[in-house]
Amino acid sequence: MTDLNEYFSLGLTNEDDPIENEIVMNTIRTPPNTKSSSFNRVIFEIPKVGLLTKDSGIMVQPRQASASTNTSSNIALNIVNGVLGCVKRCSMTIDGKELTNLENPSYPETNRLYAKNSPARMLDFQNVALGSAFSIVNLSQDFKTATHSGVEILNHTQLPVRNTAADSFVCTGNVLSKTDSANSKYMIPLHMLGLSFLRHESLPVHLLKGRDVQLSIEFDSDCRNWAFNGTGTGLVAADCDVNLDACELITTHIQQNEELEAMLFDELKTNARTYNLFETYLIKQSLVNNAVGTATNSLVRLNLQNRELQKLLQVQAPLSADGSNPVCNQVSESLGDVSLNHRSNGVFIFDRRVSNNAQLYYLNSLYNSNDGLKVSNNSWSQTKLQADGQLVSSTKGYTSYCGRFNYIGVSYRNGNRGVLGGGVVQKTPLEIHYDSTARKAANPNQVGEKDLLFYPSVSKVLVISQNGVEMTF
Repeated sequence: MTDLNEYFSLGLTNEDDPIENEIVMNTIRTPPNTKSSSFNRVIFEIPKVGLLTKDSGIMVQPRQASASTNTSSNIALNIVNGVLGCVKRCSMTIDGKELTNLENPSYPETNRLYAKNSPARMLDFQNVALGSAFSIVNLSQDFKTATHSGVEILNHTQLPVRNTAADSFVCTGNVLSKTDSANSKYMIPLHMLGLSFLRHESLPVHLLKGRDVQLSIEFDSDCRNWAFNGTGTGLVAADCDVNLDACELITTHIQQNEELEAMLFDELKTNARTYNLFETYLIKQSLVNNAVGTATNSLVRLNLQNRELQKLLQVQAPLSADGSNPVCNQVSESLGDVSLNHRSNGVFIFDRRVSNNAQLYYLNSLYNSNDGLKVSNNSWSQTKLQADGQLVSSTKGYTSYCGRFNYIGVSYRNGNRGVLGGGVVQKTPLEIHYDSTARKAANPNQVGEKDLLFYPSVSKVLVISQNGVEMTF
């Protein structure tokens, strides 16, 4: 008869029969090394124990500022990505050398979250982890009223905000208070803040003994970018903030046995350890979109020479938020009818400009590893066809979000697996040819100046030796 314990290698049965190469998972809570209310920033020293995993994150507590004079009881986190939007910048350094440095990480992460997850799973994740929720419902002809004259609105039965008959928002969840104990705490995974390489491989921080490994988190001082007031006067920049005293780094580590870690560390004397990763960072540009019906021709050059480009995300963000829209400034606005082409290494990557709305959506799906954004067509874009030919609601339950999920991603992956060799090395500045023709002056306002944000993801190599740490492209 077969011994099932032996057959399945079920592990530790008694003290005389221990498993080999046992692995222990540790969770470590670390307070900030330094915190500054002037810079709205906290800095942590990452514990150098075992392998740092993707389950690591930071604990944050957004709140209504004690000095705020706004007396509304309907101040809440945005419904797009919740607490994720309050992080302005996240960087990780090793001995003062930047491994990652990502500004406004919520934009690329929102694009990924809404593509990777189904609407139902996304709604559950937002409610539990991010303090937000985004869901829409289609109304048939029979359900039209004077308040909801259209066919698509926010689904208030599943959201923490409800559009009232007075066309304002009543917040039933994720409300921010001046009383710290009344505010929820949220854990934001590090892989959502620019350390995306942790999704694919744990970082061997045990090899960095004696090194200064720091994580810096800067929060957005303008709360209108991530919070809103559903009723009454819109928020001002200082009405809400993040409680720096409640910030905490919570890391999970795969801890191997001491003999194995000592052997791996000794091997650094003769052989350096390499760690391949994707680095995503922000390049800021601006665009002034002409009047409705007038085309705007834009050419942007990105200096990515000698970097292996994996993919590129484009975001069209408004310059500021009004403090009363539930999507806040966590949006990428549709600028009307657009056409796009890239010139990489002196050659256009498309034979002709991509101007079809469905093709632009497909390009972003390829950027997200063949996962399309799980949002409605009205949420994705507002073109001439949509502006002229569709019956829509005039209430904030619709106008607050329409045309505000217009992420444009282009993949440069060449089909090879792995990090190095999977992209395209840029030998000349990358040219972005982007033409737009505004079709609406409101909801969203496609006219005027916009922040044009580009997020290139490039290959990078971390080289760890006993003499030092190097980062190479």
